[in-house]
Amino acid sequence: MYRRILIVVEAGSASRPAISEGVALAQDHGAEVLFFSVLPRYVMPVVDMPMVGVLSPEEFQRSARSSAQRHLAAVSTVAEQAGVRSHYAVGSGSDDAECIVQAAKQHRCDLTVVASLGRNAVMRLVMGSVIPGLITLSTVPVLIVRKQTSGSKAKRLAGLALPPAEAAAKPAEAIHMPAGARVA
Repeated sequence: MYRRILIVVEAGSASRPAISEGVALAQDHGAEVLFFSVLPRYVMPVVDMPMVGVLSPEEFQRSARSSAQRHLAAVSTVAEQAGVRSHYAVGSGSDDAECIVQAAKQHRCDLTVVASLGRNAVMRLVMGSVIPGLITLSTVPVLIVRKQTSGSKAKRLAGLALPPAEAAAKPAEAIHMPAGARVA
């Protein structure tokens, strides 16, 4: 039986199947959900021109954290509509899979739910995927959700609209950590 389920949330619609399936599982098990997003890393642009309008690393992090928290707060309405208690958190690090595994350990999650775009091995190498690293490093089960099917447990949540990434909704309970912590 699951008590706390970590659902990996990315900007855009790629993580919608994981959100729906994770919330449906939480509803079935009477569990709570931790929506988790990994912040993007700052990449210094390499150009042969003077940099105009480029964000500093601190501004980039502040903007990325704010955007992720707004998106996570909006996504938490799905859990609220399903009657599932939810929290959200963001984290950062040099390895996304390690960051997710750390969050699952720190928040004592029993299951990690992540969406897959269904790419083949070559495309995962070229485009990048957190799933192989997550499966290797995780100490809790990892559920990989490819897309909704008619037999999916999440189909009963189909009536719950997932908010757009830009939506600002009533925030769920946020988990904040001191500055300098790897998972926030």
